[in-house]
Amino acid sequence: MKNMRNKQRGIGALGWVSILGVLAFFVLFGLRIFPLYTEKLTVINAMESVASKPGAEKLSKAEVRKYYRINFELSSNSGRFSKATELKKLVNVVTDRKTKKRYIHVAYEAKNVFVKDLKFLLEFDRQIELGGSGGK
Repeated sequence: MKNMRNKQRGIGALGWVSILGVLAFFVLFGLRIFPLYTEKLTVINAMESVASKPGAEKLSKAEVRKYYRINFELSSNSGRFSKATELKKLVNVVTDRKTKKRYIHVAYEAKNVFVKDLKFLLEFDRQIELGGSGGK
């Protein structure tokens, strides 16, 4: 037993390579997924800002898109919502026929390459009541 203790010196080269490989994987994973997650949070914050604006339920579609774009651009540098034609496709105002409530609706897909052919896909589809609080 005493002789065995003296021979153990610590982690070997293969152990270090294994630990660094796992650590590198998680760092790469975080670097690739973080931009998608922050963009999602920015979109939600911009939607909530427009929805909580006084008189938001009476805004036209163009005004909702304008305020959405302003709020989004203040907190992001993503080009996804920068063009007016793209903004019309991604941001809509919908009215519930039964309750007559109006909602801001944003739907889009975002992709980020992890390694070569492996990609992360974010499918975002959410609506928030204009002049109200909470999502649907």
